[in-house]
Amino acid sequence: STLNQFSVRQTIFDYIKEIFGAQLMIGSISISLNDLLIFAITIWLSFAISKLIRFILEEDIYPRVNLAGGVPYAISTMLHYALLVVGFILAIAALGIDLTKFTILAGAFGVGLGFGLQTIVNNFVSGIILLFERPVKVNDFVQIGEHQGELKTIGLRASVLRTLVGSEVIVPNGQLISEEVTNWTFSDRQRRIEVDFGVAYGTDPRKVIELVTASAAENESVLTEPPPRTLFLGFGDSALNFQLRAWTDDADNWVVVRSELTLAIHDVLGENNIEIPFPQRVVHLRRTDGAIEETPKKKPK
Repeated sequence: STLNQFSVRQTIFDYIKEIFGAQLMIGSISISLNDLLIFAITIWLSFAISKLIRFILEEDIYPRVNLAGGVPYAISTMLHYALLVVGFILAIAALGIDLTKFTILAGAFGVGLGFGLQTIVNNFVSGIILLFERPVKVNDFVQIGEHQGELKTIGLRASVLRTLVGSEVIVPNGQLISEEVTNWTFSDRQRRIEVDFGVAYGTDPRKVIELVTASAAENESVLTEPPPRTLFLGFGDSALNFQLRAWTDDADNWVVVRSELTLAIHDVLGENNIEIPFPQRVVHLRRTDGAIEETPKKKPK
């Protein structure tokens, strides 16, 4: 080769070997560039092996095994972090660091976490509880405080909620455990939809119930069991008040289904000449001669 022709091959190899073998002393710890390279390769391999195993599980194993919702995600997540911890320990060992000293350091670090990072530790433990207890799962439709949306990921410190308006809310895991959370899809994806409406006085309530219930039953997204129902709620200031209640298993698009049902109510009442009233007010005008004129003034909703 070219290096042999110039008689520098052995010299270059010896120089490279010397560079990689050079020792850097930090107290009682001796680290070389070769050790750092092995450390980096070990960490990279732990990530690569974790990704490969999770790919095999998700593409080949999970589809063949009937697991409850959220269990595959929990298994993959815990396996991922377990492999990273093992890889980190092996990488530390490759540096030549005494693991006994590392254990002492880890213990001191744990004490520091307990006192100074209580919130982070709380969220970490809460994340593990979420993965195993599964009160909420990935892809569940939940309401946390004022936010409603689909739970996209459950991390070890925080979870990501994608709201109905498209924003993503980062929710600490401790909040999912300690505070009230409404899970619309915990046991199934059915959801009840309610539509309030009113009709003018003098209308036959039984006819209204029959027409509205029949129109709701025609919607393909409305379940037949339990069937839709229309309830006569009572007498309002300017209308007879009703409420349509219908169930759908299309929890992701329940807002669209509610809109369709509202349109169906509007159409069926209009086709049968049933008036949907709106509040009216009477304005009293006092003339200069003391007489009072009453002029009705309509005020739309």
